[in-house]
Amino acid sequence: LNNLLDQSVAQRNKIILIRLGCVAKYAGNFHGDIKTLPLGIKDKLVRLMTSNGTLTDFNISQVLHPWLNTLDLQNCNVSDSALQQIHCKQLRKILLRGCQGVTAEGVKALASSCPGLIVVDLTRCRSITDEGVLALAAQCRLLEVISLSGCLGLTSAALLALAQNCKVLHSIYISETRVTDEGVIGLANGMCSSSLKELQMARCQSLTDRAVMAILSNCSNIRIFIFHGCPLITDHSREALQNLTGPDKIQQVSWTVY
Repeated sequence: LNNLLDQSVAQRNKIILIRLGCVAKYAGNFHGDIKTLPLGIKDKLVRLMTSNGTLTDFNISQVLHPWLNTLDLQNCNVSDSALQQIHCKQLRKILLRGCQGVTAEGVKALASSCPGLIVVDLTRCRSITDEGVLALAAQCRLLEVISLSGCLGLTSAALLALAQNCKVLHSIYISETRVTDEGVIGLANGMCSSSLKELQMARCQSLTDRAVMAILSNCSNIRIFIFHGCPLITDHSREALQNLTGPDKIQQVSWTVY
């Protein structure tokens, strides 16, 4: 009897997934119907829609609910309008990698509505400026991981804001940005200096040995440190690393000597 019941549950779940897959693929045909679905079903539908890239500015309000904790929009064509519709106090992780329609205005709205964010991925969101990161730093003080790689509109002001507000930040990705030594030195001397474990700042044209030395001197828990492709960083940084690799020290490091 138990085997039959288990088989029945498995078959029912399979049917539900097939039907949800259809809804996710043709979400535009079900606008208005999605909103009344149970929360557990909505969670499955959100994952399917984001995977298929069918979650949009137009339908996002239909599937979101206050208890959602993860949202992956990196395959979706969304803009600030979508972020302004997210009112999920329990949201902890949002991935917006490559979402070109997202600007500082959308990030400001997101930070205001979702203060519990822990992981934020804004990689290659090229319209993001300091204003958006300042809002995240001020209102999402539990941030642990933030990726700003490829965000060319950022300056060191963004890093200084994170340094001053986010004491549990442990992984920061700022590769291919225009940040300067000032911002990295701010991180090394800021609230997150002791929690920082990973810093990736490859191909940053303005960084020098001063930035590297500040991290090595002040961030005792740094384990992954990437700074290859930075033309102003010299052999002095490599020499400083010689005694900082091994067990309980830096475990992964990548640099280029010019």
